[in-house]
This record gives sequence, structure tokens and C-alpha cells, in this order.
Amino acid sequence: MSFYNMLTQVLERTLEVRYPSLPFENGELVPTLTDLQAGTREIMYDRIAEIGDADITNDAATNIPVVELELGEDRYPVFMVASGFPVSFQQERAWNLRASNGETNRYQRLIGAARRAIAQRINRFTALGVANLPSFTGFLTNPVIPLDNSSFNPYTADYQLTLDFIVGLIEAQTDNFTSESPTEILLPLNIYRRWMSLMNGLGSMSLRQQIDGLYPGLVSWKIQELSAAQIDASGITRPSVGKDRIMLYPKYLNIVHRHIEQKIADMVPEQYIRTDGLRRIYTLFSCVTPAIFDYPQDCRYIDIMTKP
Repeated sequence: MSFYNMLTQVLERTLEVRYPSLPFENGELVPTLTDLQAGTREIMYDRIAEIGDADITNDAATNIPVVELELGEDRYPVFMVASGFPVSFQQERAWNLRASNGETNRYQRLIGAARRAIAQRINRFTALGVANLPSFTGFLTNPVIPLDNSSFNPYTADYQLTLDFIVGLIEAQTDNFTSESPTEILLPLNIYRRWMSLMNGLGSMSLRQQIDGLYPGLVSWKIQELSAAQIDASGITRPSVGKDRIMLYPKYLNIVHRHIEQKIADMVPEQYIRTDGLRRIYTLFSCVTPAIFDYPQDCRYIDIMTKP
């Protein structure tokens, strides 16, 4: 051992990368069902619409209104997201030797890293969609959701004007008796901070506290993917380019859902492991649908001015 190494203290710890949570992938924001069957290319379920009306009539009328049932089906594709890692012949020999001596199992670490890469990619795809795959629509960028392209400036409005704006948004969503009340409000980071710091005239209550008091069942989240930069960079076309987005929706399975297989980020069977010279390429995969909105009218996007 060299004199330099003798003067070095090796600590009994390993520094690892810390990752942020993945709320669009882990089910916190989008209700997720683990019911996809192996090999499924798309999911389908029946749709029934009632068509017709009634009116005042009499015994001699020949034009009595009628009702009918319109039968159809909704189909949504299933996508496979994959990641892999190579292991060379010499690496495998060295790792097997070190594993037998009680060192960290690097195979398991690589499997964990591939699973994390898949989860991160799915989280972004679920949130913003895939630009070159129009059928993989994003939860925050789906064109079926009603959009309010607002001119409201949250950075110049005072406490009362901002409160009126928020209450108006929430109440407008529930004006229709068929609509569900929103349970979640997703906010871009700057808006979330603004609502936390904007105080009433007495300085006794923030706007966030006021909203929590008025709507105790409404959960607010700060979401970085709602920024104008991320939404516009996702490749979607929208009339409000350059604006941040707020989203209101009820987090119920009968409103919005996505589907995955029960085994998340599983490894492909051994016969599909690829050999490249003296390397073996191990692949992990996960199958997932986009976020599906069955009742998009119960949800809403609100595009507002960005922070100057």
C-alpha cells in the first residue's frame, strides 16, 4: 500500500443519486389499474349513448319522438417502454468473483437502474405524451379536455381578484349537474409559490389557506411539467403557446384511468437476451396505456400568463 493511500480514510458509506418522485407513474395523480394481460396490443370496452327526446303530443299524432341506443366501442393502444444494460464477458467474470466475496450485486443494481429509467420515461410520457405518437396523449396535454385560454394575470392581481378567479374556475366546472366536483388542482411551480405567499389585507391568511378552507376536499399539487416551457417543448399544438397551465379534475376511476401489467418493468425471457460479440444485452420492459379520459367534460385546463 502506498503512503498516500495509508493517509486516506475510507468511510463505510456509498453516495448514491437521489431522484424526485414520479407522481404520474406511481398512481398519485392518475388512477392506475394493474389489469393488462400479457401481450395485449390495445384495450377496448363498449360505449352506449342514448339518443332521442320527448315532446307534448296527442292520440292522433304520427310524429311521436323516439329514443334509440347508439352502440360503439372505445379502443386505446398499449405501448411498451424498454431499457437495457450490457454486460461483457470479462465484466461478468469479475462481478461473479466479487459477488462470491460478498460485494454488492451489480446485476441487481443495473436492473434497478433500468427500472428507474423506464419509470422516469413513463412518468414523462404519461404527463406530456409523445410528440411523434399522437395516440399516446399526455395527461396534461390531451385535446379532448376543455380549455380555458385565460387572460388573467396572477402576478399583478391582488388577493381578492385572485380568489374570485380561482373560485370562478372551480364553480364553473361544477355548474353542470352531471359533473363531478374536482378533487385535484395541479399548479405550475410559480403559481403554487404565488398562492402560498399572497396574503389577505390583514396578513392573517394566505390564498392557499383560504382555498383549503373553502374547498377542504380539493388537493393542490405543484407540478413542474405544467410550465409553458415543458408543455410547448412536448410538441403539442395549442392556441395558448407560451402560457403556463392549471388543471382541475376529479381523481376517480370512472373519470380517468390508465392500465399497466401487474409486473412492472419485468425482464425479457432468456431466449430474447441479445449477444453482441462478447457482450450480452439484458432488456427490461413495461407495458402501459396513456391516461384515458372517459368523461373529459368533468376536467379542465386553464392556461394563464407566465411569470414575467
